[in-house]
Amino acid sequence: MPEHIEISPLTRVEGHGRILVQLAGNRVERVTLALTESPRLFEALLRGKSYQEVPEIICRICSLCSTVHRVVSLLAVEKALGIEVSEQARLHRELILYGGHIQSHALHLFCLVLPDHYGAAGLPGLAASAPEELRMGLRIKAAGNLIQESVGGRLIHPVTLIPGGMGKPVSREGLVRLKETLEHVLPDAVNAAALFATFSSAPASVPLAPPLFMAVRAGSAPPLFGEELQIGPERSVPVAAYRETLGERVVAYSNAKASLVEGEPVTVGALARLNLGFPLSPKAMEAFRRCRELIVARDILANNLAQAVELIHALERSLEIVGTLLDADFARERPTPAAPRKGAGSAALEAPRGTLIHSYGFDGRGLCTSADVVTPTAINQAAMERDLLALARSMEGSKQQEMTSALERLVRAYDPCISCAVHLVRL
Repeated sequence: MPEHIEISPLTRVEGHGRILVQLAGNRVERVTLALTESPRLFEALLRGKSYQEVPEIICRICSLCSTVHRVVSLLAVEKALGIEVSEQARLHRELILYGGHIQSHALHLFCLVLPDHYGAAGLPGLAASAPEELRMGLRIKAAGNLIQESVGGRLIHPVTLIPGGMGKPVSREGLVRLKETLEHVLPDAVNAAALFATFSSAPASVPLAPPLFMAVRAGSAPPLFGEELQIGPERSVPVAAYRETLGERVVAYSNAKASLVEGEPVTVGALARLNLGFPLSPKAMEAFRRCRELIVARDILANNLAQAVELIHALERSLEIVGTLLDADFARERPTPAAPRKGAGSAALEAPRGTLIHSYGFDGRGLCTSADVVTPTAINQAAMERDLLALARSMEGSKQQEMTSALERLVRAYDPCISCAVHLVRL
């Protein structure tokens, strides 16, 4: 037997990573997950930049997640400077967030995960074995893309979201087009949830630990937003207390920091949101009730089904927001003016992959003096390693290819975005 099994690179995930399984004979001694994408260094790059530049720069951390990074950055900046935004701006921000959830979940489920369920090596094989399912997923993703293009001014790195409000809101014609598109693909999302439910079954024999879930607690805020972090069913802490709560630390073999809550890994993402009571739209709640036992109190292997349920919610809530914008017929407005001042602000949102936190400090000229970004994949890193170790030990003596495939599928269940996670400045 080899002394170790190395899986490098990880396939069908966003970014570059490596799994190292250390062996003693047939016994698995240790498993490490290294996020090896080149560090983004954004926290250092933001220092000295104007509050107006910070959201514009930080959204470049990733093309997939650019929208949610920009929105949570705006919230943190506005909190630090005491800026309040209008209802029109708030609705547009919520709408573009759901567009990001739609395109991200659809991309992950249909392009990265679905090939596993059809025994396909990738998209060419999936197009041959499940062409209708793939087309369905691409239709859903296109609807999410359209939201982001319409609200943000372009597909990635949106330009209309600015401190204090909006640049150019969506026109009435654009809103009508969005409404028609979302109504057209909503049945696809319902079918997608039913499809992914067929891939789930009774609790697996793999002894994965019950996750400790964490998500942003909405309270009176709209879903995805909030001022508290909910940890498990009973505990919550203010977002501003995230540093001492998560205890981020450097791990020598990875370009991302790892987090523990009171020494225990936490899990964020769609599965966490649904287990912690994330409010769902009517059709999404119907789908959730039909597959509740496949999601509630289950391990991370149920995360993809939870994402499929969330697709329905994201489309329905987007339709609701579009309807509100059409009824209100808002006129274009100027953003709330900002006066630079010394201050600090922390904000959190639910990104597609889970809880995303931004925190900034500014001097009296409005220049950034400190920046901290905590991403879902970095938060999940410790839980991924824990689960990889449990899975590898349950497969001791298996063929190397079988173990490799199983470990990669487990990582894909978490839907990592490694590009967002690797913002380490120094070891």
